[in-house]
Formats: sequence, C-alpha cells, structure tokens
Amino acid sequence: MQITFDPHSAQDCATIARLLGTTAPAAQPDTAPAQPDTAPAQPDTAPAQPDTAPAATDCHGMTHDDAIHSTPPSFNADGSYRAKRGQKEAYDIAVAAATAPAQAAPAPQGMPMPQPASAAPATPPAPIDYRTMAERFMAKMSDPGGLPAEYEAIYAALSIGYDDLETNQTSIARLWNYMDAVDNGDDHNGCVRHAMSADYDN
Repeated sequence: MQITFDPHSAQDCATIARLLGTTAPAAQPDTAPAQPDTAPAQPDTAPAQPDTAPAATDCHGMTHDDAIHSTPPSFNADGSYRAKRGQKEAYDIAVAAATAPAQAAPAPQGMPMPQPASAAPATPPAPIDYRTMAERFMAKMSDPGGLPAEYEAIYAALSIGYDDLETNQTSIARLWNYMDAVDNGDDHNGCVRHAMSADYDN
C-alpha cells in the first residue's frame, strides 16, 4: 500500500508515525538561540583610593611610635596622637621633648668691625677782612725791619696781583699768613712756604 503524505505537515508526520509504531520527531528550531553580542561591561577603573594617606606626624611633629602611641594610630581633638594605655608618663615626656624650643648655638664672637669715623664737615675758614689785612701790612711796611723783603718781592712770591687784591680772598689770606710767619721770626722764604702751605690746610 502506498501512502502519500506531506513531510512538512506535523499532522501527516504524526499519522505516519502511529502507523509505523514510532513517534514523530520533535520539531527542532531552525537556529540556535542568539548569544549575547558582548560580555557584561566591566568597570573602567578600580575603585577610587583615598586622596591622602594618614598624616605621618601629629600636631607636635611626632611620628607614630607603637611604644607610646595607641595602635592603630588615632588622634586626639587637638591633632596629637592618642597615648597608649599605661604609657601616659612616657608619652608626656616625649611630647615635652618634641615641643621644647631648640637651643640656638651662641654666635661666634668675632672681632668687631671698625666703624668708619664720621668725618666732621670741614668748616671753611672765616674770611679775612681786606681792610684789616691792609692796615696790618702797611704797619709792617712802615716799621723798619717789619718785613723781611720788599712788598713787590712778597707779592711776586705769593702770586698776588694788584688788580683783584681787594676781592681775592686767597691773596688776602696769603698775605695774612705771611705776616703770621713774620711774627714767628721766619725769614722771607720760610714766610712764603708758610703762606702757600696754608692754602692746602684750608
């Protein structure tokens, strides 16, 4: 006997299976289930770490010492490390040592630097009145032996001119100093040296 059936029909397949004493194969899906395209996204970065590490020193500038400080390190309200139980005395001594002012070494004693002496302002000599000088000079000219040389020689030796003698304080002072040397008993040359050197003293 010839049986005609549609292999794509589930009912026809079931009928044929019953006739043959078998069961129809279960229909298989055309394709395997789709796999996810990508693995679950991983976090880009590791968990953020704290920005700053615990302070290395406390408010006294002390580093943590297991012998006198509590472990793990903890701080008092003032920012100092908390003392270890039973070590309060040693802790207080360490704090006192850390906060004691440093003893400055004495400055080397060197030779004091000489201070420059402040030069006193030079006081210019008081001007000599021409009339007073002329009267003194005329008195010596009229006194025999009053001058060791003629007045022309004196003027020439002292580089004194006639034209400006009344107003030239240098010439007036030279004649005055010349007469001072005469009073001291100097000769003409000595009087000239004294008069001319007085220019530098003044």
